[in-house]
Amino acid sequence: MRRSRPITWEEVKVGVLLIVALAALATGIFLIGDTGNVFGDRYQLVTLMRSAAGLVPGAAVQVAGQPVGQVSRIAFIDPEGRPATGEGVAVWLAVNREVRDQIRTDSRARIRTQGLLGDRIIDIEPGSPEAAILQPGDTLIAAEVLGYAELLNEASDAVVSLTQLVRSVEELTRDLLSGEGTLGQLIVNRTLYDQLVELGDELSQFLSSVNTGEGALGRMIKDEELYDRLLGTVTSLDSVTARLARGEGTFGRLLASDSLYESLADMASRSDSLVAGLRAGEGSIGQLLVDEGLYEELLRMVVELNNILADLRADPEKYVPPIKVF
Repeated sequence: MRRSRPITWEEVKVGVLLIVALAALATGIFLIGDTGNVFGDRYQLVTLMRSAAGLVPGAAVQVAGQPVGQVSRIAFIDPEGRPATGEGVAVWLAVNREVRDQIRTDSRARIRTQGLLGDRIIDIEPGSPEAAILQPGDTLIAAEVLGYAELLNEASDAVVSLTQLVRSVEELTRDLLSGEGTLGQLIVNRTLYDQLVELGDELSQFLSSVNTGEGALGRMIKDEELYDRLLGTVTSLDSVTARLARGEGTFGRLLASDSLYESLADMASRSDSLVAGLRAGEGSIGQLLVDEGLYEELLRMVVELNNILADLRADPEKYVPPIKVF
């Protein structure tokens, strides 16, 4: 019987190295699975999207940025079975049961980009306490996300707007440098600049004179007696206003008393009636206003009376009766 070959030290080292490598690999798999919740108890949800561009099975599923599962399957929806909103892709999500109470009927699923390489993931917005919890197999509503083409169109519009703004600024700068408008004249016109400087100096001198109490405005600022007079005037005016508000005096009663207002309104109404009667020719004065014949008679009588007075002044003895003495 032949003896077996003894194990060499090199073979022992290789075996130990393999055992350590397998242990490290198992530990790494366990840690990765625990970190990514790969081995957790999961349930299925489905979300319908218009486009799942860049999304692949195995992509991460997050709730509020925390990993809770993976995308298990992506499939097209039959044209006959598509909803009225136009979603054409169904995405099945394998989510850990530990976060079931976070995903509710008002939660929304969005496709987001993660990392520098642009990996696409599903991020779920937590629901509100009033909404019901989604059960296994329920549909999770997807939020509207701008596609790549729509995003490029938005960026193109923004670039066009920015270009127009830059052109407008260039035109404005050119106009200013050519001296157009007040601001342009201020930039290129030395005379206008000197006038503004002179105006500033005069304004400074005026404020200095006011500050030293010169002139009416300066005295108003510096003179305490004038201030006291103005304060007394304001106080008196406030007192008069208070008396009016309390209904004192004629004006106060006019403001506060309804009876005086009604009397004035009644008097105005009677005046309107009187004026209406005069216009209608009622009474002597009314006839005088509307009857032209009466007006002409009165005018003729006034003329004759003036003639008599003139004749009386010219020959007063004519109108003195003779006096007989018995």
